[in-house]
Amino acid sequence: MSRYFSSFFITTILYTALFGAILFSFNEFKVVDKKVDEKKISLNFVNIEKQKKQVKQIKEEKKPEKEVIKKQKKKKPVKKQKKKVISKPKRVVKQEIQKEKIKKETTSSKKVQEKKEKKEILEKKVYNYEQEFLHKNLLLIQKEIQKHIKYSSRAKRLNIQGEVLVKFRLSKSGILGEIETIKGHRLLRKSTIKAIYEASAYFPKVSKEVTIKLPIIYKLI
Repeated sequence: MSRYFSSFFITTILYTALFGAILFSFNEFKVVDKKVDEKKISLNFVNIEKQKKQVKQIKEEKKPEKEVIKKQKKKKPVKKQKKKVISKPKRVVKQEIQKEKIKKETTSSKKVQEKKEKKEILEKKVYNYEQEFLHKNLLLIQKEIQKHIKYSSRAKRLNIQGEVLVKFRLSKSGILGEIETIKGHRLLRKSTIKAIYEASAYFPKVSKEVTIKLPIIYKLI
């Protein structure tokens, strides 16, 4: 009995030892797997962090480039050059316009002066002709008017005498416009105008228009 008991005891010890060894080996295997997994996880984490760092570096490298481009765009003085280039032709155009205006003014002033000179020449010619005509024919015209004067009965009754100053224009066709009586009595003026219209048929002929100004005398005998 003692032999059986000792052999049973030894076998139990051996089985327990085997069982413990198996458990120990299984635990080690699990620990190794865990370590491998941890290593894989750690490597993955390291790779992800590296990728993040690379992305950050790329972004940081790109940002200053954008800033530099913006700064360069701001620093370009393109607008100022354009303004200067545009301002010069405007000044040139203004100067040309001013020159043209000055030319037009000078030409217009010259034309005005020429017209004035022509008028003066014509007036001088007319004046010379009038002077010559009046110098020759004024007394004749005055005598013709005096012949055709008819003293009004009322003026005679009132004993009205004096001088009537008359002005009128004479042309080829006869008297132009109205006859102006500058001074003289009212009754004498009417008879003078009638006498001039009657005597105009006997006036000397005129080649140009002439203004005649002369006095007509009224006397009672």
